[in-house]
Amino acid sequence: MTVTMKDIAKLANVSRSTVDKVIHNRPGVKKETRQRIQAIIDELNYKPNLLGKALVNSKDPVKLGVILTPDYNPFIQVLLQGIKKAEREFAPFGIKIIVKMLTTLQPAELISILTEFENMNVKGIAFLPIDDTQVINKANQLADKGIAILTFNSKLEGINEIRYVGQDHVKAGRVAADLMEKLIPSGGDVAVIISSKNLSCHPDRLSGFCSHIENNNHNINIVDIQENQDQRETAFKITLEYCNKYPNLKGIYLSGSCSGGIKNALSLAGKLDDIKIISHDLVPENEMLLKEGVVDFVIAQSEKKQGYQIIKELFNYLIKKQKPNSDVYEIPVDIITKEMLINNTKNNINKIS
Repeated sequence: MTVTMKDIAKLANVSRSTVDKVIHNRPGVKKETRQRIQAIIDELNYKPNLLGKALVNSKDPVKLGVILTPDYNPFIQVLLQGIKKAEREFAPFGIKIIVKMLTTLQPAELISILTEFENMNVKGIAFLPIDDTQVINKANQLADKGIAILTFNSKLEGINEIRYVGQDHVKAGRVAADLMEKLIPSGGDVAVIISSKNLSCHPDRLSGFCSHIENNNHNINIVDIQENQDQRETAFKITLEYCNKYPNLKGIYLSGSCSGGIKNALSLAGKLDDIKIISHDLVPENEMLLKEGVVDFVIAQSEKKQGYQIIKELFNYLIKKQKPNSDVYEIPVDIITKEMLINNTKNNINKIS
């Protein structure tokens, strides 16, 4: 039998408004009365219908801000699919999602958008943090004001967040290194293209990749590391430079997902069949290049599901009043091969339950 607020009020011989004050820990109730009501609540295991209340109050939307890195990054496009699914699902409960895109990876722009959301009176903000002390300070200032802060994809120490949603990127880098060893068992030169040094996910992947190679395989030599800022054209130029500079180049590790630029450069250099490629993120271009056999492995991070989860976490915290049971919602490290795409396994990787 469902226990209602009316039932509790009748048993305690008080009004429903008094019970409501106790449930929401508001003042105006005598200590003895509060204790009596709370005892009845505990005995009957009463749980307030927060979702029903949210539906009633949905005319006053709960605004959530989401800050994403530039949309030329294909990972962001897939992430957005999950965010939009969550938006449709939670809209009846009064959730309004405001998405803003960075145009650069500069801390000042991120801080400016955080301030903009602050002025819009959002209740929660999810963002992919840029590694900068001022960003940490601004995020903590907002958290101190009662705004729920959630970070995703890149873990940044020192932020007072309700939760981090993302992968263990050091582990992902180690997995990539292990796969590279299997692709070139006789060894050789390997070069790296890191997407951005300002987003901790990429230095973390690089750290895991390099440390695994250095500690486990002395036949592989990491000859060069350059940054492309998630730009396809820059990845093309860097890859051409690698091909011209390192005649013994056997593999390229890309910490992001701009594999198309690498493919075109290898094709131009006549080395499309000679150099192994490992990339991150199961985005449409990487799917195509896996099927073509250009990319050998993709390290996926449930991109669509991750976008959905960041909104669900804020919904649970702000509407359902559920605190996370851990500091991290860890996204698994998934290894995607050509055969998995042929058998449609990728649908399970991004399935939102």
